[in-house]
Amino acid sequence: MISLRIYRTVGGIIPPILVLLIILTACTGLQEKKSAASYFEEGALLLKQGKYDEAIEKYKKGLRREPRSAVLYNDLGIAYRYKYNQLRSLDWKQKEIEAFKKAIELDPNFYLPYINLGDTYYGMGNLKEAAIYYRKGLEIFPEHPNRDLIEQMIQDWEREGR
Repeated sequence: MISLRIYRTVGGIIPPILVLLIILTACTGLQEKKSAASYFEEGALLLKQGKYDEAIEKYKKGLRREPRSAVLYNDLGIAYRYKYNQLRSLDWKQKEIEAFKKAIELDPNFYLPYINLGDTYYGMGNLKEAAIYYRKGLEIFPEHPNRDLIEQMIQDWEREGR
């Protein structure tokens, strides 16, 4: 137990409240800060639970810890997609696109945001943009498990007459 008594120092007396503040400040500094990875995990769990707003906040907190994480931006884009599907507000669709593009900017060799951006544009009916991003994603990761489906989506654009 902490004893709140007056401590005498060479220069005078330290009031009990100041001692308490010093102790609390020291203890607070010992608390472990969450990592970007822990925010990523929490966000993924919340996303699975359909708690999109909370997931978005976790991803944003993770990005404050690791602002150059293409993975976090990609998953933030997915969370925005789910939020868009829930509300059908174009603001969420724009945020989704921006998050995927930021992931690509941060790591141009990360195939997943290319595929996700392709899906976004495909869903919007912009088959030309979708094909560009799909092709790049498959170029980076030719063994993609849905390669046949993605190539079919690219062919949809080609049938539309480019």
